[in-house]
Amino acid sequence: MPEEETISVLLADISTKLKDLDEKNTMLKERLSLLDQTFIKQEERATREFAFIKEELSNIRLETERLKEAVQHIISESAGFARKEELRLIERYGKMFEPVKFVKPEEVKEMIKEELKKKR
Repeated sequence: MPEEETISVLLADISTKLKDLDEKNTMLKERLSLLDQTFIKQEERATREFAFIKEELSNIRLETERLKEAVQHIISESAGFARKEELRLIERYGKMFEPVKFVKPEEVKEMIKEELKKKR
């Protein structure tokens, strides 16, 4: 009978250890499941963020291209503009000639009167 008690105690001990191992196994499965869910959520969030960043980068590239085109247009248009030196030169020529001084104010008045008479 002592052998049966020993076997019974050993079986009870083994049973207890198996239950403990089963509990640990169940806990590990739960943790693994929780980690999987967390990983999946993080992966989905990272995918959404990546898509958003990719779209923003695309928008930035388009905007950069538009800006480049606008700058090129401005540069090509500015070639036709007069430069400061050219404007100063024209101003000097204008001051040299001073077309108002070529005709006396009395002559201008007389010319205007004559033209008005012609039109009446």
